[in-house]
This record gives sequence, structure tokens and C-alpha cells, in this order.
Amino acid sequence: MTIEELYTLLSDKDFKDPATGNLFFPAYMYTYDPEKELEVDAEITSIKERLHRPNTYVDVLVMDVFEEILACLKAQSLLGNNKLDFYLEKEPENPEAVIKDVKEVAYSDALMKQLSSKIQAHLQSAGEYEKAYVFLKGFGRAYPFLRVSRFMSNFEQYVKGYKLIMFYPGEKKGSAYHMFKLLQDDHLYRAIPLINEES
Repeated sequence: MTIEELYTLLSDKDFKDPATGNLFFPAYMYTYDPEKELEVDAEITSIKERLHRPNTYVDVLVMDVFEEILACLKAQSLLGNNKLDFYLEKEPENPEAVIKDVKEVAYSDALMKQLSSKIQAHLQSAGEYEKAYVFLKGFGRAYPFLRVSRFMSNFEQYVKGYKLIMFYPGEKKGSAYHMFKLLQDDHLYRAIPLINEES
């Protein structure tokens, strides 16, 4: 599925309905070549803007999971500093400990609730547009702090009333996804693949 085909699918009247598709977990994975990160990022912005036009009337929320992790760290304090500043200071002397601690935040209830709260505020905001989709990107930047498979397990309970479209820097081989085409992500079988044949 090319980016243009993805746009066509997302603008389809039936697909826009959150009640269609995977009723138990309406999450979709769009895979792409990690080397095309900047190109795909620009396309995500383009799709959002095109879906917002009067012919489709869809207001898409785009979220960067890496930026959300940073925001969650900034909102928490540790030894008189926010956690982000603390970990940036300590990373050169003990990178393994910092990675371990940031991973805990990346999979925490605090981050999941932060994401859900922003999504719910978007869904409840006033306006004439439909709010059928949340685009989630930044998984490449979030590595090694967060893996998509574990993230999905933790966030699954919050995906209701909208379709989550995750942009995955890697590929699908058989039943397994491979981030950066190298690292296997397990337990992603519940996400519906929107395979990019050009990647």
C-alpha cells in the first residue's frame, strides 16, 4: 500500500467509521522503509491536511510517541529536577541505568493515561469535523526505550471510539514485524497490517 493508497483508504466513508474493521482492537500498522523517515513524516502531515478538507471532513490527531515520552519525563520530578533534565545529566556516566529508567516511564500507566487524555480531549473538542483517526509516529526515535509490541499491550485498553494508525519503520515478514528491518516485534498480530509494498 503506497502513501496515496493509504490516503484513499482513510478517506473512504466506510473505513472512517470507527465501528468497522477490527472491533476488538481497531489498530492498524503502516510499514515503511526506515531510510524514508523524513519523506514519510512529510506525507503524514500531508494526509492530515488533505483529510481535513471539506470533501472528507476528518480532523486527524497526529502524535509522536517519542515526544510524548519526553513530555511525560518533564512532568515528573526526581531529586529536585524534572526527570528529563536529570537523565540527560546522568546519561554520559551511566547510560544503561538511564535507558532502564526511561523504559519504565515509556511503559508506565502515566504515559498511557497522558496519551489517552490528549486523544479524548481531541475527540471531545468542538467542531464540524469527524474525528475518526489518531496517527501515532516516532517509534524509531523512541527505540530503545519503547518497543511497539509492548506499547500496544499496555495501550490496548484505551483504543476505543477511533482508529489508531501506527507508522512503523520496518517491515512485516510472515506474521512478524521487524523494526528497522532487523529487530523482531512480537505480539503484533492484533494490529491490522496496512503494508507498504514499496518499502
